[in-house]
Amino acid sequence: MSETIRAHIERIEEAYEFMLAYAAQGRGDEGAGPDGAHIRTFLTQFEEAATAIVGKLDTVPGADDEAAAVLAALKADSAIVSSVLRSMLARDNISSEVVDNANGLISVRAYLTGLFFLDKSLLP
Repeated sequence: MSETIRAHIERIEEAYEFMLAYAAQGRGDEGAGPDGAHIRTFLTQFEEAATAIVGKLDTVPGADDEAAAVLAALKADSAIVSSVLRSMLARDNISSEVVDNANGLISVRAYLTGLFFLDKSLLP
């Protein structure tokens, strides 16, 4: 179970790294350039992995009351992040500015930090 969660975290990290690079490119049109169309692939990858992790959080071994509170917060952040990702995917065009604004959301940063804490502190 821990390795499955870690594999999903790696998929999210990969997608987020692409999002950072995409945001820095200043694209007004997602189809411009060789990597433009890939943004949808990485946003979908991020959303699918986030959804998969939420389904496994209740099975984290040894989660005491304190850890349960952290996991509950991670679930809440995941719902917001998934909504942000689905909102971007619903757009006709995903510009760098849209991705940059999503990257800057406190909810996205809190979610990523929560995942890293889960990986290094709560998973065996």
